[in-house]
Amino acid sequence: MAEIDLKALSHNLGVVKKKTGNTNVIAVVKADAYGHGAISVAKHLIQKGVSTLGVAFTSEAILLREAGITCPILVFFDRNSTVELFNYKLTPVVFDINRARELSREAYKQNTVIPVHLKVDTGMGRVGLTLNNALQEIVKISSMKNLRIEGLMSHFSEADIQDKDFAHQQVASFLGLVKSLKKAQIHFKHLHIANSAAVLTMPEAHCNMVRPGIMLYGYAFPGVKGLKPALSLKSRIVLMKKVAKGTPISYGRTFITNRRSSIATVPIGYADGYNRHLSNKGEVLINGHRAPVAGRVCMDTIMVDITNIPSVSYESEVVLIGRQGREKITADDIADKTGTIPYEVLTSIGQRVSRIYTK
Repeated sequence: MAEIDLKALSHNLGVVKKKTGNTNVIAVVKADAYGHGAISVAKHLIQKGVSTLGVAFTSEAILLREAGITCPILVFFDRNSTVELFNYKLTPVVFDINRARELSREAYKQNTVIPVHLKVDTGMGRVGLTLNNALQEIVKISSMKNLRIEGLMSHFSEADIQDKDFAHQQVASFLGLVKSLKKAQIHFKHLHIANSAAVLTMPEAHCNMVRPGIMLYGYAFPGVKGLKPALSLKSRIVLMKKVAKGTPISYGRTFITNRRSSIATVPIGYADGYNRHLSNKGEVLINGHRAPVAGRVCMDTIMVDITNIPSVSYESEVVLIGRQGREKITADDIADKTGTIPYEVLTSIGQRVSRIYTK
């Protein structure tokens, strides 16, 4: 079970507003709201004042629309679902001139106007109009029929590191382009480049709209303070048994007991997002104590050594991410042990893990 604390989401959104002076907020809820459940998270954040949602693909936006969400939804990467953009009143991000032409033609065909945000590549190297051609291409796009250019955006490649030199260059490139476009009489309602790291550390990048993602869920970069992780991952024990010294546990016999031991089986595994690299080095919390993972993580289960933990029962809660007593395990902790980032830890939590929302 994944337990999502809506109060923590509200707190983290409050940090965004405080840092930016209540700038318009695009709440990034792609990848099922970073594993937290996009529909419930989006509805809560809208209730708390978010003006726009951001998703990666049209399919994600359609799920939100079908759940009754009516606010603007920005689609970052999709270029193939043209008709759906119109049917569901979505706002696509345009990052090349040919895509702009396609949308213009379809909007003209449907006798409507579609809002778009244009993306310029200031150094991420992923998608966006290239800086060398951006001015000329945006001038051309602005003259296309049935397009309403609402926003201009870019994306940082390393705003989350201490050395901000390249990030500052990206801001300068972005704002320089905005200045040149103003001279060409092209203006934008929304300007946004600030991701979570820039919201927290780069006020010059806030413009008039910001685009927080991971910080809404309580994480950002090592050492950041003031955010509250919103998600706890919990389970229960399905079997406890005492085994003799020399007993192998799990696949490959990579763990063999060196004493008479108590082993508990917990019904969560790599199919649920509990990384297989946590085999023999992960920990869970039971009765306020740390229980090490014994043996390899299985698809559906893990085994943990509870020999030194008193009073364990089938009613004892198992915490894989979250707090219990004075102990805590965060997505950062798991990321450190598995050689990844908290983004991947959170977004890997599978769909068969139920989401429960609390206040």
